Amino acid sequence: MKATPAADDLGRIVVVAAGFALWKGGRCIAAARWADIQRLRAYRTATDATSGARLGVDLRDGSVLEFLEAAPGFDLFMNRASATLAGLLPFAGWHPALMLAPAGSEPTVIFERRSLERR
Repeated sequence: MKATPAADDLGRIVVVAAGFALWKGGRCIAAARWADIQRLRAYRTATDATSGARLGVDLRDGSVLEFLEAAPGFDLFMNRASATLAGLLPFAGWHPALMLAPAGSEPTVIFERRSLERR
């Protein structure tokens, strides 16, 4: 069964022990290891007044992925990230405040790798 265009726009986050990937349109458009994550930012754009959070995934190579909370695999990504990324803020510690803040507010950094950490 083919996904609807709206559902496909969300992408699908695939999580494995070594890392994760973002799939859209039946293709893997990006993949990374957990050690590649430099920073995670949670935010809502000005047009996200009624929808969930977005997660900006900043990688060490300078590329940025965007995961939507409504995308399949988002919860699994957050669960695995909490077990893998030391210092990640707990979901309950940032999500409620983000959803109560006006859409388009400044992003909340929920994880940032210290420059002294090794890959």
